[in-house]
Amino acid sequence: MTLALDFGTCNTVLARWNPDTRRAETLRPDGLAKTYRFRLPGESTTQESAVIPSLAHYGERNTLRAGAEVENAGLTSHRSTFSKLKLDILRDNNRARRINGDLITPRQAAEDLIGQVLMSAAIHAGEDLVVTLPVEAYDRYADWLQDAVLKSYRGTVRMLDEATACILGYEAHVREGQIYVVMDFGGGTLDVSVVKTRDFGAAETRLCDVLGRAGEEIGGALVDQWLLRQMQEAQQLADQDLADMGIALLRAAEDAKVRLSGGEERVEIWHTNSVTGQIIGYTFTANGLRELLEKPRPEMRGSSLYGLVVRTLGRALEAARKYGADKSQVQKVFLVGGSSLLLGVAQRVREQFDGCTVHCELPFEAIARGACRYAGEDLSQKLVHDYCLRSWDREAKSYVLVPVVPKGTAYPSDGMVTNKYINAACDGATRLGLVVIERSAMVRPEMVYQMEGGSLRPVQMLRREDIALRELNPGDSEFICADPPCAIGEKRFVAGFGIDANKRLTLSLKDLLPGNRSRVQLASGERVSLPIKNMPFVKL
Repeated sequence: MTLALDFGTCNTVLARWNPDTRRAETLRPDGLAKTYRFRLPGESTTQESAVIPSLAHYGERNTLRAGAEVENAGLTSHRSTFSKLKLDILRDNNRARRINGDLITPRQAAEDLIGQVLMSAAIHAGEDLVVTLPVEAYDRYADWLQDAVLKSYRGTVRMLDEATACILGYEAHVREGQIYVVMDFGGGTLDVSVVKTRDFGAAETRLCDVLGRAGEEIGGALVDQWLLRQMQEAQQLADQDLADMGIALLRAAEDAKVRLSGGEERVEIWHTNSVTGQIIGYTFTANGLRELLEKPRPEMRGSSLYGLVVRTLGRALEAARKYGADKSQVQKVFLVGGSSLLLGVAQRVREQFDGCTVHCELPFEAIARGACRYAGEDLSQKLVHDYCLRSWDREAKSYVLVPVVPKGTAYPSDGMVTNKYINAACDGATRLGLVVIERSAMVRPEMVYQMEGGSLRPVQMLRREDIALRELNPGDSEFICADPPCAIGEKRFVAGFGIDANKRLTLSLKDLLPGNRSRVQLASGERVSLPIKNMPFVKL
C-alpha cells in the first residue's frame, strides 16, 4: 500500500492509495487533522478538506502536541509553538528557542511534527511512501526531508515535486498527449510547471514529461505580513505594540485574508495589548487587500504579487518553448495550494489563458493524492537549476562557475553526466576538495517580521538577486583525504557527477593510484574508503 505526505508551510496532508477502489484517499488522523472549510473563487458554496495544521507545541517536560491538537488547545500563538517550519528550513533558519530549559530548533520541531504525523498512519503503512517537495527545493532541503521521514518510517521513501504530483491528482481532467499548466501557490512558495502527458496505458496510470518550470519564494505568509504592516501604518502602532502582542495580530490578519478571499467585503478584528491595556481594532476590506496585491514592491523587482504570478507563469512557458510547447497549446490550468484561493489570483491566471479551463477544486488535497499515484509510474523529470563547480580561472585570476550537471537534465540520470579530474594545488597535498554551487533564477524576499523569544519583531525586507547561488557543502569543501599525498598537476582523482531519483547531485570518486588508501570524510564525521559510487553530494 502506498502512502503520500505533503509537508506544507501552513498545512500538511496525508493520503493513501486504496487498492480496492483504485483511488487515493485523504487520511484524517484522530486529533491531528481538522476540517478546513473554504470557498472556491467565484463560487458561493463552501467546500471541505482534511488537513493537518503544520504546528508543533512543546508543553511540560517538552511533551509534543501537533497539528489540530495545538489549535484546539488554544496554543497557536504560544511562544512554545513552532509554525511555518517549512519556510525556516528552506531558508536555512535553524535558530533555536529555549523551551522548558531545553534548546529546540525549527528542524527538530519539523522532524517531531513529521514523526507524529507518520506515527498516526502506522496502521496504513506499506512498502512505499512518497514525499513531495517544492519545484525549487535544493539538495539540503530534500536530503533533510528524506532523513526526517526515515526516522519515523520503515520502508521505501521516494521524492516527487509538488507540481508533478498535482497533475496526477487531477486525474479526471487529464487526457493523454495534452499540455497542461500546474500552479502550486502555498504559504511560502510559488511553483509553476508546464506538463505534457504521454500514452496512459492502463486507466490508473499517468505518464508525463515536465517541459518547463519556474518558481519564486513567495506565498500567503508574505501577504499576512503586508496586512499587518497595513494595519500598523493605519493605526500608527509602534513596533513595540506589535512585539507585545506576539503573533496574535498576525493570526488575525491571516484569518482576515482567508475570509476576504472567500467573498466577505469587510472583516473587523479586536485585540488587547496585555502589557499596556491598549485595545487595537481595525477593519480589513476586500478593496484594501486587492490594493495590497496590486502594489509594486521593490523586493519583487518593482512588481506586484499579481504581476509576479503572471511573470512566473511566463517564465515556465518560455522554458517549455524549447521543447516545442506553445502557450496556445495549453489545454487546462490546475491551481493548488492555499494561496491559489487568494483574492484575484485565479482571475489573473484566467486572463493569461483565454479559452482554457482553470481548475482549483482540490487546492489542499491534489498533491498528496497525486503523489499516491506516483509510486511505480514512469515520469520524466528535469532539473530546474544548474550544478556548478567553482573553479579557478588562471587567465581571469578569479573563480568561475563551471556547470557539471546543467539545467534541463532528466533525472535520475543514466550513468554519469560529467566526469572531471581533481588536481592538487601543491606538492604533498593530503586534503583535496570540491566546491559545488546550485545556481537558480529565483526571487527570495526576506520577511518583514519574525519571532524572537516569543515576540513578533519587525525586520528589514530585502530583495535578493535574481540568480540565487547556494553552496552544497559549506561546512568543509576539502573532504577528500589523499593517502599517499598528491603531487601538483597529477591527474590522480577522477570524479563523476549524476542525479539520483530524489533529484540530488551524486558523486562517484576514484583514486587512480594503485594500492592507495584514500578516503572521503562525510559531514557526519564518518570516513568512507574510495572508490565511492553515486553518493549524494550533500552528505559530504
